[in-house]
Amino acid sequence: MSRMTIEELHQFQNLVITQPNCPYCVRAKAILDDRGTDYTTLVLGQHLEKTEMVTFIEQVANTTVRTVPQIILDGKYIGGHDDLVAFLERQVEADALGDFEL
Repeated sequence: MSRMTIEELHQFQNLVITQPNCPYCVRAKAILDDRGTDYTTLVLGQHLEKTEMVTFIEQVANTTVRTVPQIILDGKYIGGHDDLVAFLERQVEADALGDFEL
């Protein structure tokens, strides 16, 4: 398979960048699967190189990363597995408050 360009990476709304034998990648994808979230998985070394991932995330989030998974949802940078869990917990908490106002 051909490598992804940075321009092509920007086209994904829901993206999980992984690598083989990564337990946190498996967990993050399982969380998204359980929620019924459609996403594209790109594997380092198959679809893109690590340097391409680093450059892409630097452009998207203005931060340097070296680990996987790296997750984009609705075109927004989420981060890794722990960031995904925290993001989803914040969503649940916000939903629980509903229309609550002070």
